[in-house]
Amino acid sequence: MTRTQSLEIPSESRERTILTTDIVGSTGLLRRFPNDMMGAMDLHDQILHTSIRRHSGDPFRSTGDGVLAAFDRPVDAVMAAIEAQREMRRVAWGPTGRLQVRFGIDTGPTRARGANDYFGPALPTATRLQSAANADQILLSDVTVQRLASEPVQSPFQLADLGEHHFKGIEPIRVHQVCASDLPSTFPPIGGKRESAGGNLPANLSSFLGRERELEELAELALKSRLITLVGPGGIGKTRLAMEFARSLEPSFSGGAWLVDLSALERDREVWPAIAEALLIPPSPGVHPRVQVLERLHGARAILVMDNCEHVLDPIADAVTELGSACGEVFLINTSRGTLGVEGEAIYEVPSLDSRSRDRLGQSAAFRLFIERGRLAEHRFQPSLEDLAAIERICASVDFIPLAIEIAAAQLRQHSLESIESGVTKPLDLYAGSFRGRPGRHRTLRNTLEWSYDLLDFNSRRVLQRLSALSGSFHEEQALAICAGDMPSESDALRGIDKLIETSLLCRSTGNQPRLRMLQTVQAFGREQLDRAGLLQTVETRHGEVYASRARQLGEQIAGINEGKAANAIYDDMPNLRAAFDRAITRDLKLAADLAVPLFLFNYWHRGAETGNWYEQIMARPGADKLDQAPLLLAGAAGHAFHHGGDQASATAFVERGLRAEALGMQSSQGWLSHVLGQMAQWSGDLKGCIEHLAAAVEQARSAKNIPCEVMSLCMIASIKARTGDLQGAGELAREVTEVGQAILQPTLMGYIHFARGGVAQDPNVAIDEYQTAAVWAKMAGNHLGAQRVKQLIADLQAASAPPAEALDIYVRSLIELPSHGATLYTWLTIRSIILRLGDLEADEELAVLAGALNASPLKLDRSARNAVEKAKARLGNPAFESATTLGSRFDPAEARRYIIEAWRRMVANRAVGFG
Repeated sequence: MTRTQSLEIPSESRERTILTTDIVGSTGLLRRFPNDMMGAMDLHDQILHTSIRRHSGDPFRSTGDGVLAAFDRPVDAVMAAIEAQREMRRVAWGPTGRLQVRFGIDTGPTRARGANDYFGPALPTATRLQSAANADQILLSDVTVQRLASEPVQSPFQLADLGEHHFKGIEPIRVHQVCASDLPSTFPPIGGKRESAGGNLPANLSSFLGRERELEELAELALKSRLITLVGPGGIGKTRLAMEFARSLEPSFSGGAWLVDLSALERDREVWPAIAEALLIPPSPGVHPRVQVLERLHGARAILVMDNCEHVLDPIADAVTELGSACGEVFLINTSRGTLGVEGEAIYEVPSLDSRSRDRLGQSAAFRLFIERGRLAEHRFQPSLEDLAAIERICASVDFIPLAIEIAAAQLRQHSLESIESGVTKPLDLYAGSFRGRPGRHRTLRNTLEWSYDLLDFNSRRVLQRLSALSGSFHEEQALAICAGDMPSESDALRGIDKLIETSLLCRSTGNQPRLRMLQTVQAFGREQLDRAGLLQTVETRHGEVYASRARQLGEQIAGINEGKAANAIYDDMPNLRAAFDRAITRDLKLAADLAVPLFLFNYWHRGAETGNWYEQIMARPGADKLDQAPLLLAGAAGHAFHHGGDQASATAFVERGLRAEALGMQSSQGWLSHVLGQMAQWSGDLKGCIEHLAAAVEQARSAKNIPCEVMSLCMIASIKARTGDLQGAGELAREVTEVGQAILQPTLMGYIHFARGGVAQDPNVAIDEYQTAAVWAKMAGNHLGAQRVKQLIADLQAASAPPAEALDIYVRSLIELPSHGATLYTWLTIRSIILRLGDLEADEELAVLAGALNASPLKLDRSARNAVEKAKARLGNPAFESATTLGSRFDPAEARRYIIEAWRRMVANRAVGFG
């Protein structure tokens, strides 16, 4: 018995149409806008109740964020829903934004339940429909549609058949969607399981992993266009993603989803026969396949997936244009390495698998794909903890490209994980021999890239070759400069770049300053082609010269008001700066120096950056002492050795070597060698020597008009004078640098000036204000280490008046916030302060361990710290004390830091227990 036949109405019941509504995301809105949501709900209720009553409905029940209403006529229920949707788009909603409502409507026998309620099968059915609907979607049951058909008046709306669906707790029903001219009509698939329709999508033989975000984004795009082209390089997973997207839409398309594989077509061949064959349309003598396809799809609500369009772009563009205009219900999904370029086309660039997104176990999609495909090849594959990092490295080596990951994982049948990792250093030749069903161009990454390369014109191939010298992302300006070496026409280079973007061999990022990026695998292929042309070293040298110029430009900006912007640009350009330096260090020492010298201030202020060790690398090469920039390079090497590694001996050797180079007439270090000497003297406790070295640095810096060195040296002298009691001299220097700062407004230097002013302030509150201002300037400069250094000074002032346990808390939290790189001396300085607080708390074993660690540091214990150590030794006894210091002497700064943080956490836990 059908559902329609079962609607025999008992005498105490009568047929009504039930409408039910629900606000999408109401819980999240209430959390975000707890106050504004009440007003929005009032407006929502007013709109719904007014629309329902205007169309003779009875809003008999509120569900908290929705309404149930009863109507005598189905058309009234539909019109009430349409009117409510329109009104909700018209009114102003305020901070919450427009509330998005979904509707479900069913017709069936209902009985009154008390004065203001009803029950009957139409209520749960309408509720199931409402729950399955998307935001702003109105869904009807087939029974309601039958009743609407019997209405004598033409309805001012249309209906779309979404097919039969299964919902929990009720019999299968056929679902329809209301379409009105001024309301959305394209939605993602509704909830509920749909009976399978016609179509030819192949069944999955393996799971689909890691594309949840992409499917969500495509569903959003489907609301705006019914012609979507998925573009990306070969092997990125366009076909699989397109088919899964089609599967997700298929329940809403009664005509099914059809895959048209164009890979076997010859270049620029006619595509209509392939489409007809995919649709299972038999050839008809005298009738062109185009006519057959258009007749079949006219009025059909179906999905076509046009796969592998890149070599037949023009014929496909024509076919898609005609299908889109003649078949208004057909949804078109295309995959290609280039766009179709037709009106209404929405472009979706398929990315590599997201390496940052993790599941609840902390595993990336790429990692999960490798594991699953690896177990298909070797079912006994159980990676150990040591293997996990190797798998992540393998995935990164192949740009997180799904095809490459699958090919690499398939090697587990014959090879160990270690040999696979060594093999992916040349990922172009990984062979998918076990995948016999793959097209030839998908057997290796080289095959996929050769296919794309062969489709390019000669000019675009030349541009691809030259851009393969680049690494990571880059600006168009640098790309054009590299091409300019042997491509005199900039328009040719621009045309080639556009073509590479169009064919997915190059991608353009979005943002305030768009950058270009080429996958590592594409770069490797391009470099092979460049090497075959005999131009590899020539173009790489040109690349180095371009980025030496870029380094000069950014170095000048670092010394100005735009320091933060320039620092970010250096980090963005790091892959190319690194590649240029790595090539130059063995080929052209002068070019290596030209890359390193402009980054001196960046390295000095942003300690821990990987470019900091470039100076030592240069000065270790034969002939480096003959470079004109040798003194400045040696100052950079000394600063990095001392600040980053805490290696005072190496730093001293570099400085002495630099002073000899200056004496031989090389370019001056402009005061930096003396400045580094002053810093080393300060940390070792030689304050008199520190002031002498810094005064020499000021004199040399002024002679060379090196304002950064002058200001920093003066600020340090002021701070030291204040610490030694010369408040008048410190105050005069602080006023002097303040006047200089007003003229330059360079962020890091402004931070130094406020640091100096804080050092001479006698009121702790004034000092803290100055230090906090210094931290703000440091953050503006992107100098996070400098900001943390100032926070340590604030911690000193706060801890001075705090009880011992609270003071310990202040210092350990300061230690936790320190960066893990470039903060060696600041780590030791904080640990020295912690020793005093451990002594106050009589935490003697922990104190002894840290004292042992500090023995290997360039810092010396001051008098108060030495007294704390002696008292702890007396309380602990010599054997236990020596054992603890021996343990600490094995610690590097990172290990000492971990030790005291863990010990502090135990102390805090014990304090909590004792308090309880």
